[in-house]
Amino acid sequence: MKLPESVFNELADNLAVKGWAVTDDLFAADLLQEFLKEEMLLFKNGEFKKAGIGKGTEHKVVSEIRNDYVHWLDEDNLTEFQQQFWLQMQELKQFLNREFFLGLKEMEFHFAVYPEGSFYKKHLDRFQRDSGRTISCVLYLNRDWKDGDGGQLRIYNNETYMDLIPVFGRFICFKSDEIEHEVLPTNKERYSITGWMKN
Repeated sequence: MKLPESVFNELADNLAVKGWAVTDDLFAADLLQEFLKEEMLLFKNGEFKKAGIGKGTEHKVVSEIRNDYVHWLDEDNLTEFQQQFWLQMQELKQFLNREFFLGLKEMEFHFAVYPEGSFYKKHLDRFQRDSGRTISCVLYLNRDWKDGDGGQLRIYNNETYMDLIPVFGRFICFKSDEIEHEVLPTNKERYSITGWMKN
């Protein structure tokens, strides 16, 4: 499926001006529903692991900072619908390279589940000793999400912030080394696909 150039242009404009961008028009509803079905089944079958912080030997689980669960997508073993997602993200990556000369080469994505009461404290996505992560991406898969359900993505800009509700089909991308953010406590199970475009 060819993604609309107008949506790409709007994302690029907002990335350039604000460092982050959001759209609700990037993926078809039937494809989103298949993503959600796959994620819920994997989680039900125990295919997720407790998420941690840090990389390599510094990786550790710290529940006071984050307490979500993740299942990494394997680029060499994608399902039919995961392949469609991957191709569309490659299309976006190529567009951002053309627009910003970012030199993005790799991608990594995982399903993320935040059980009721889960959160992720304020942080940057880029590791201190690894500058690979350049553009962070999140696609939300939560049907009928309401303000009172919590789980907002809070994006910081100096002393101000913006709260974005994780509604079904919402896609957010931002500069991994610049945009501090957090996931506010969620009042019900929260589903997404999260990942990074890397140099």
